[in-house]
Amino acid sequence: MTTSNPQSNLQVEVLKTEKFQFKNEIEKLKFKLESCKFCLSYVVARNKETYYTGFPSLQSLNACYRFLGPAVDNLIYWNGGKSEIKADFKGRGRPRALAPLEEFFMVLVRLRLGLFEEDLADRFNISCSTVSRIFTTWINFLNLKFKEIPLWPPRQVINNSMPAHFSEKYPSTRVIIDAGKIYVEKPSLPDVQQLTFSTYKNDNTYKVLVGISPSGAVTFVSDLYPGSISDKKLIHFSGILKLLEKGDSVMADRGFDIQDDLTPIGVKVNIPPFLRGKSQLDANEMIETRRIASERVHVERMMGRIKNFHIFDRSLPSSLTDLANQIFFVCAVLSNFWPPLCS
Repeated sequence: MTTSNPQSNLQVEVLKTEKFQFKNEIEKLKFKLESCKFCLSYVVARNKETYYTGFPSLQSLNACYRFLGPAVDNLIYWNGGKSEIKADFKGRGRPRALAPLEEFFMVLVRLRLGLFEEDLADRFNISCSTVSRIFTTWINFLNLKFKEIPLWPPRQVINNSMPAHFSEKYPSTRVIIDAGKIYVEKPSLPDVQQLTFSTYKNDNTYKVLVGISPSGAVTFVSDLYPGSISDKKLIHFSGILKLLEKGDSVMADRGFDIQDDLTPIGVKVNIPPFLRGKSQLDANEMIETRRIASERVHVERMMGRIKNFHIFDRSLPSSLTDLANQIFFVCAVLSNFWPPLCS
């Protein structure tokens, strides 16, 4: 028959208490470690989600992520080949280094801050090759998903959302257009160098046509074209002429002298008057110039929103040239998650 040892029992209780305390301490340390890790929850806890992602709020970021649907769990990762990302995303890919939401966050951080792959690799504790694979996969995926959004609204929607100052002076306005440029590293092929060289910018660039509604939302984004292309040719190649309807009007700057191209389809262009041999504009022309400039400023502000994705601050490296179209389109659509520029 055994008898209990009071001292042994006390030691057991002490050990149990210490075990419980150590367990709690480990959980606290785990939480502290997680809170120090660079991730979405880290920046949200510091109210830095706009700075790092470009979204105006966590709610808008979550709304965008929900729009992407269950496909985020089944992405087939880009493997360095030329095969395109499939639109259905039904196949299950390799095990992931990051959760889908964190991958999305990493892509947003690169777009917003223009960080190098090595910087992102250190922040997210993954390899540079994994950063590249995640970024390429997600940019293609986001491009495909955002293409599902009907950016070009019907005429009635434009009318219903048109600000009063627009409807008074330019009620038929369907779109305000502007040409933007992004810089790229000097291509290795001489022919491509010549095509992308912009004498105006004295650098190698791509050119893109962007259109916004009178209320200030992006409604049209063309593909990127070599920087040497004229505004007139850009209009033709962009495909925007096919979207315009009889009775519409387009607002633009003087570079888009395209009335001859629009007249056959019953569309008018509102651009500032030309001097046409005169030494100066008359009073009415000066008023018209100021009116158009005051309305066109919104498309320039929207271009500013897109360029707030600082991946465009430097020339796009040759490694991202094949993704240039997708990157610009994704950034343009993400800009629409902000409130309208005018109301």
